Amino acid sequence: MTKIKNCSKGILFGAGIFLIYYLIGPLLFSLLLEKGLHSSNFWILNLSQLGVYVGTFLIIFLIVHKEIIKQFKEFIHQPKKILNVGFSYWGYGIIVMIISNLLVSSIVGNIAVNEQTTRDTILSATLYAIPTIIFIGPFLEELVFRFCFRYSFKKEIPYALFSDLVFGLLHVFTAFDPFTFENILAHAKEFLFIVPYGSLGFFFAKAYYETNNIFASIIPHMLHNSISVILIVLTHFLVG
Repeated sequence: MTKIKNCSKGILFGAGIFLIYYLIGPLLFSLLLEKGLHSSNFWILNLSQLGVYVGTFLIIFLIVHKEIIKQFKEFIHQPKKILNVGFSYWGYGIIVMIISNLLVSSIVGNIAVNEQTTRDTILSATLYAIPTIIFIGPFLEELVFRFCFRYSFKKEIPYALFSDLVFGLLHVFTAFDPFTFENILAHAKEFLFIVPYGSLGFFFAKAYYETNNIFASIIPHMLHNSISVILIVLTHFLVG
């Protein structure tokens, strides 16, 4: 009974953090920064968009900061050991992601909508996109999808699979805008991209589970996104 109670508390906590990340935080700060978000000025618009993301991050960080600071101190004492695990699993994730992405793209006939949206955002809203994608995004996503659901699961594989599914699902939801039944049916094949997106989530979850240190997944995640941004920018300027 105690195990079930603790699991239920963990799931409720994780779900609450997810709601702050996906709905409450963005809605709250979008209302506070409404004028800036509708501005035609590049700097004001980008800073307002960044403000929504930073504000959401700060709310979540304030809730979990004690444990995160504790894990950071542990990371500082043995960074090599923790990063060896993190980068090893990131490597496995990259292999699965590339292979599955090629297979899914060949079936769908195009890249994921989320990937195209990310490319467009990097090139059109650089001031907002770069710090969000490289720094704030990975940190926030690891808190939401890995850290906050960790203690809802006693075993590694169910935890990693759950993280895989939720992480993958969120990344394909970009295609369903507006979120209507007709639009979901029209873009049903996008659900296949859960596999390549979720593969990274699966292995990041394993890295966190085995080290019990969230920086084992945060730092590889940041590096992964940094490489992705560099490749997108280089491709844009070289290919046009």
